[in-house]
Amino acid sequence: MEKKILFGTLAAWVVGMLASMAVFMGLFGSMAEEWMAQYKDCLNEMNMVWWFVSGLVFSLFFAILLHRFGVSTFKGGAIAGAWVMFFIALWYGIASASTYKAYPWSWLPYDVIANVAIAAIAGGVVGWVYGKVK
Repeated sequence: MEKKILFGTLAAWVVGMLASMAVFMGLFGSMAEEWMAQYKDCLNEMNMVWWFVSGLVFSLFFAILLHRFGVSTFKGGAIAGAWVMFFIALWYGIASASTYKAYPWSWLPYDVIANVAIAAIAGGVVGWVYGKVK
């Protein structure tokens, strides 16, 4: 079990980080730059170490959850990952948009859709890893 969760965590972390960078720095890059310029007063300089650590923490949570769900295929991991992230991103987006000026309601659909797609890919890879690791 520990080996599966370790490999699942690493798989989710690598795939999730790469997919997140592709989406939020690539696909949504110009939107993100515009947002950062508009809300520069409330932003800290990003420390990559803590960004990687936060990714590892979430990946561990994700790997444990998918293990508890009994996921062992790419399809099963993708479906479970998408559902889990849909509710997490929707909750976070609604809470943030209703609380902070720096998270406008217009970002909510982009954030939810992007995070669900990223989690489906990462969840699929975790499911595939779980099917291979004994």
